[in-house]
Amino acid sequence: MPGRAGERRIQFQARNGLIYIPALVNGNHVTLLLDTGAALTAFSMKIVPAVNTDSRITVDTANGSVPAFRIPVAFTLGELDMKDARCSFRRSVVVGNFKLGEADGVIGLDVLSTFNSATFDFKNSVLVLDDR
Repeated sequence: MPGRAGERRIQFQARNGLIYIPALVNGNHVTLLLDTGAALTAFSMKIVPAVNTDSRITVDTANGSVPAFRIPVAFTLGELDMKDARCSFRRSVVVGNFKLGEADGVIGLDVLSTFNSATFDFKNSVLVLDDR
């Protein structure tokens, strides 16, 4: 279902009360968790290997502290073969040895806030992102 101009309609899967989005990170097809409570986007080291960088940080999680890095990464959310069903980014993300269950990473508010609005259409399993 095509959207209006400036609108991206990204398919998602809702499972166990969580929202998962297909994505492409470093050329790999991955599954990312959409977390409106996460301030920053974070990826597991299994999809973004650590590189020599001076941007080492410590991330506090519910299960303790995790050493991590801030690394610029290019990634695309959504279906790659449909222009209005994907969004591409290049931004600094947090990369660490995170335990994310079924997901390979987390999309946080740093990505969502680049849009004017983000609306969930649960009936059609679509995240509607309006460009600014």
